[in-house]
Amino acid sequence: MKKKITLLITFMLLLVIVTPTQAATYPTISILSVVEDESVTISTNLFPKKELYYVYMGLRGTMGINGTLVTKLYTGDGGSFKAKFYIPEELMGEEIISIRLESQDSPYYSYDWFYNATGSSGTTTYYPTSTPSTTYIPNDFPTFTILKVEKGESVKIETKYFPANDMFGVYMKDGVSTAKTWYYVAGINSADGGSFEATFNIPTELQWKEKIAIKFYNLDEDYITYNLFDNKNYP
Repeated sequence: MKKKITLLITFMLLLVIVTPTQAATYPTISILSVVEDESVTISTNLFPKKELYYVYMGLRGTMGINGTLVTKLYTGDGGSFKAKFYIPEELMGEEIISIRLESQDSPYYSYDWFYNATGSSGTTTYYPTSTPSTTYIPNDFPTFTILKVEKGESVKIETKYFPANDMFGVYMKDGVSTAKTWYYVAGINSADGGSFEATFNIPTELQWKEKIAIKFYNLDEDYITYNLFDNKNYP
């Protein structure tokens, strides 16, 4: 009997030794770079294909729960890719910011945090074996890019993914994080939506500011899309 017990224990130990450790198969993110009060670039790993994720940012320690909706992200082919997100006005000036990616098609979510300082890589929850070579641009949330700046006079922008026939209020403010006063610039109708160009005059109060923030506020659906530009001749 004693011999049988010894053999059984030996067999169980062998099972423990040879049982392989299952690798994690859930989506994770890591922080690649930060531009203070402007943007954060992340890298994903093991993301599912063709799912819609909401991207939130919030205060430290919140894991992004009940944070500010920054954009919506379609994962395309999934796996590993880079994505860049703009830091919302509400979190500018914060030392540490939480970021959360939450799937709308499955129970998956991923979160991380980063120091709001240029060059910071924050915390890392995933160490990729190779760096993705392309930057993934979210293709569901309205965005815009800066095409041209005439110092102290005007800025020309190009929109992307704008909804059709919505009213937007356009505002500008001093680009420093402590500035809170937004100046009304114009009201526009997005007409056919999608991509279009528009030029706006810089308010006299901001003509000599080094950086200027600009935002579009959707009056019909109550959301904001935001950007920042240097007040100098460009390109």
